[in-house]
Amino acid sequence: MDQVYSLRHLGFFSKHLLTVTGEGFYYKDTLYTRDDVKKLFVSGGGAGPRRMGVHLADGRKILINAVALELNGVKPKTEFFSGTNQVFEELRAYFEGQST
Repeated sequence: MDQVYSLRHLGFFSKHLLTVTGEGFYYKDTLYTRDDVKKLFVSGGGAGPRRMGVHLADGRKILINAVALELNGVKPKTEFFSGTNQVFEELRAYFEGQST
């Protein structure tokens, strides 16, 4: 089953971010694989939200905020002290090539 990630804006509406499928992930209607991920930066935490920047081979950048991230329309609970949640960490592991 495809995993659809969205970012919640202003607490009222969601904007589609990317879709992870068995063949890779779609970002802005373009199919990428994990081999297309050139750099991954993670910052924040410690009572602030975690943020991730994914640099792709074609020069695009995906910016992800753990607090705003949703999976299949469901917003996960973000821990106060770590600034992260399970959905964010699973997506991070996916981009690092550790799991599917």
